[in-house]
Amino acid sequence: VGPRTGAKEAVVSTQSTGIQNAGTEVVEAKAGGGSATLSMAYAGARFAFALLQAMNGAKNVVECSYVESDVTDMQFFSTPLLLGPNGVEQNLGMGTLIDFEQEALEKMKPELTGSIEKGIKFANQ
Repeated sequence: VGPRTGAKEAVVSTQSTGIQNAGTEVVEAKAGGGSATLSMAYAGARFAFALLQAMNGAKNVVECSYVESDVTDMQFFSTPLLLGPNGVEQNLGMGTLIDFEQEALEKMKPELTGSIEKGIKFANQ
């Protein structure tokens, strides 16, 4: 699932680093005068509009979201979701990962697992 660009791993690595550091780059560009809140607001609005469209009968509405899932061995993960009248109709999963993606997934698991545990603990207080 998801677009495949056919790009070489060096290009994917460079693009991934840029995406990971985009929030920091925004803060630096604003000289400490703000953050990437507009990007987060846009992502939230986009998801909300997509969900409303799907709940009102639009077909084939797909958006990525961080949800409880069994796609990985972690309790929560972000993947493309098929949305429908009842919310999430199907988790479309990750598809086949290239070596770079698989290595990145393995490296981030301890961090994400810790964050999930903290979030669950906080929610249960």
